[in-house]
Amino acid sequence: MTILTRRQALAGLAATGALAFGGRPLSAQSLDQFTINAMPATPSVVVAHLVENNALSAHVAKATLKVWRTPDQMRAGVLSGDMKVFGTPSYSCANMMNRGVPVRLMNIMTWGLLYLMTRGPEIRSVSDLAGKDVVLAFRNDAPDLIFRLVLRRAGLDPEKDLKLHYVGTPTEASQLFLAGKTEIAVLPEPASSAVILRGMQAGISVERAIDLTEAYGKLTGRAPRIAQAGLGVSEDLVQSRPELVKAIHEACVASARWVLNNPASAGRLGADYLDLQPAIIERSLPWFRLNITSAAEARPELEAYFNDLMEMSPDIVGGRLPDDRFYWGA
Repeated sequence: MTILTRRQALAGLAATGALAFGGRPLSAQSLDQFTINAMPATPSVVVAHLVENNALSAHVAKATLKVWRTPDQMRAGVLSGDMKVFGTPSYSCANMMNRGVPVRLMNIMTWGLLYLMTRGPEIRSVSDLAGKDVVLAFRNDAPDLIFRLVLRRAGLDPEKDLKLHYVGTPTEASQLFLAGKTEIAVLPEPASSAVILRGMQAGISVERAIDLTEAYGKLTGRAPRIAQAGLGVSEDLVQSRPELVKAIHEACVASARWVLNNPASAGRLGADYLDLQPAIIERSLPWFRLNITSAAEARPELEAYFNDLMEMSPDIVGGRLPDDRFYWGA
């Protein structure tokens, strides 16, 4: 069987891709180069596809993709002005805007990608976590906040009823989990798919014990959806190049369809950008609820999510819901 490279995997799209995105002359106002700074998670395969497929060719001579590694790195890039379009947890973008950073939320890409992973069958519900030790990454960022919100809604005090051990990244949490240093870990995609695959290879039983998005929906009385993360955009870019912003969003919509319809090719495409095996990315695709939705359309669910977070800490999104301008919509 012939294994296609990621560029070969896209070759079959040349005809339709040129009609859909490329093949148009660059306008006089086009940029020579433009970088999208994506998050280190599987939804960024969507951005990889639009970049590789020259989806922005009418507006940018050369589009590139960079993946930030930590939320602090992302925030620093936005504050410096280096990151004009950036993958972001939705609440983090709202926090920046409410603190005076001129940004908007362009869209939501993933509607929940967080899982509680176990090495045994003893955890079947959130209440089973009482008295347990749990390892997770990114203290006070999205995975931690969502997990603690679920705990509180289930009647558990995160500070007293279980012990949370924080590490710097999901990779560190995964390593401790697979090494047997902890029996329970909270992991996002694609880390949760990676530990399942690596556990199988090592003969270790690994389970997705709790889908935290599903648990959140049940505990809040809403659908199993969290408007968790998407693309943010600088106000400067919205004002100076609204047509480019719209093109990026529309390209995300089209590329998401390709990713969902071509999981094996998407896995190969994303491997270099995310520094993961293609098989891990392919296995991850069904688990992160990919659905590209403009921030304006997602506003009701975003505000419900932000209000839930502010119950825990009013300062999480900067003390208030963001104003109308935050919710970009084409």
